[in-house]
Amino acid sequence: MIADVTKLSSAQKRIVRISAAVLTLVLCAALLPLAAMRAQSQDDAAYWRDLAERHVESEDLLGWSAPYGLRAASLTLAADEVEGARVLMRPVGADLRTFDATHIQRARFDAAEIHCLSEAVYYEARGENFAGQTAVAEVIMNRVNHRVYPDTICGVVYEGSERSTGCQFSFTCDGSMNRTPRGRSWRRSQLVAEHVAIGFAPPRTRRATHYHTTAVDPHWNDSLVQTGQIGVHVFYRFPNSRERRELRERDL
Repeated sequence: MIADVTKLSSAQKRIVRISAAVLTLVLCAALLPLAAMRAQSQDDAAYWRDLAERHVESEDLLGWSAPYGLRAASLTLAADEVEGARVLMRPVGADLRTFDATHIQRARFDAAEIHCLSEAVYYEARGENFAGQTAVAEVIMNRVNHRVYPDTICGVVYEGSERSTGCQFSFTCDGSMNRTPRGRSWRRSQLVAEHVAIGFAPPRTRRATHYHTTAVDPHWNDSLVQTGQIGVHVFYRFPNSRERRELRERDL
């Protein structure tokens, strides 16, 4: 039975008004986080759409072949395709490709981290094609995720650079950085760095953590397992326990 408000006393009416105000505040407190989540999802969708289109367009502008057979004109991404942190990219005429919360999180790498990765791509592989450049960037990301290396991109790239010898990437200590990155090669390096850091590029190096060019034969490669060659770079990973035994037996 619903009370007739017109027959209530002043005190009772005041209680009703206070109760209504409290209920309104409770509803607002409950709905505000939902609205914020929705706004964040829309922001993610807009950011991801722009980033995906820039990368697909860049493949045409820079003379790369699109790794997923996509073209900017065929790429669509709607905000209502976002659920929580899940974003869907639907290329027309191609299979649906799904990007999850991990990709969204990686898309927010600090600008300084992306800059360090861009420098590594530029100085180490600017003469390589798309596959060769992404492979070099992938090695750096593999090191970030490996327990024996620093857990940041800049930490990996500049490890040992403070010493006269022992830098992990030669460009950080051999004077290469006296030449400022510029032009089309620098723009390409930046795009590759974003591409790999976010997770657009499929794995190419089979978990490699090391590489060298075909022009050299460093002593350390004897203790590692070669995973392949892309362009002028040969890639290696740490051996597992069985492979370590085989390497020791080979050296006896």
